[in-house]
Amino acid sequence: MSFSIVRERPAPSGSCGNPEPPVGPGPNRLQGERAPAGESAGEGARYRLGVISNPASGANRRSGLKGFRRLMGEHPRLPYREVRTPAEVADALAAFDRRGVDLLAINSGDGTVQAVLTELKRRGDAARMPILALMNGGTTNMTHRDLGLPGRPAAALRRLLAWAERGEGEGRIVGRPVMRVDPLPAGEPVYGFFLGAAAVYRGIRFFHARLKRVGLRGNAAHFAVFARFLWGLARRRDGILSPATVRLRADGRDFGRWRAFLLLATTLERLILGWQPFWATGEAPLRVTLVKAPPAWIAAGFSALLRGRGHPRLQPEHGYLSLRAAAIELELDDGFALDGELFAPGGPTQRILLRPGGLVRFLRFAP
Repeated sequence: MSFSIVRERPAPSGSCGNPEPPVGPGPNRLQGERAPAGESAGEGARYRLGVISNPASGANRRSGLKGFRRLMGEHPRLPYREVRTPAEVADALAAFDRRGVDLLAINSGDGTVQAVLTELKRRGDAARMPILALMNGGTTNMTHRDLGLPGRPAAALRRLLAWAERGEGEGRIVGRPVMRVDPLPAGEPVYGFFLGAAAVYRGIRFFHARLKRVGLRGNAAHFAVFARFLWGLARRRDGILSPATVRLRADGRDFGRWRAFLLLATTLERLILGWQPFWATGEAPLRVTLVKAPPAWIAAGFSALLRGRGHPRLQPEHGYLSLRAAAIELELDDGFALDGELFAPGGPTQRILLRPGGLVRFLRFAP
């Protein structure tokens, strides 16, 4: 039976904040050649910049966009859109594509970045995929932590404009494979960098239900959710730690069914709080860790688990599996989270396929 990916938490409704600016030669043109991934973008790479903001993203909603909008107002020819829904994201990207934007700044949280990636990939023209410059306008900002511009959004935008207009500073372009998530046997894929199920899925639901309204963000929010996990482990019986049934196949190898405490999959190199809960070696792009419920030897191996270090107890026979693969097939009796967005099953179970979705390039500056 086929089950489609169903978004559990729809994006807030609203309209694009600003109309499309008048078409004309933008001031943000640089000279030189584009740098390949991982190399310096130099002072003279020629790009046409466009900017997207989500006013409903965590930090933007709490702090407002007054300073950011004022700075954008000083550059009236610069393409700028405010978006809240996937439909508005698609409309903004279509308008930017018509104007030849090849460097896209995104002031938002992880969910909007995920929506942008999905729409860009849906359009299917890899040659016209813009370089992305991420600003931390959201709550968790995990993707930004690994691949974004330093500083608050207005400061990051000011630095980006100085680089784009006057060649001040040096940017570097880094490439990262995005993860493609396909519902099986058929359906529309979504794209992102971090997928979590079981405790991660329930933890994000807990955050939205209990913590988001009090304004926690960044590391404060991460520590609060982490403390809630520890409290659940101490109590042993806790709804937030209820296991999910997961069947995992990696590159054709069947690892069977697990009652899972934790499932993580990513192509990122840095996670929140500096955690690296992956210890498998190899070059395959997808890193996956699966922990059986209830987690055995958790006190002895917890630090090693979070840091991705080998430990005698972190072995499959004790309920710990870490691997690298090019394709991961999962069957879940619960939902999953992709870059903070919740996806509920369309039935009693759902099957999804994780695989690389192509290289995405990001502009970075030194801190």
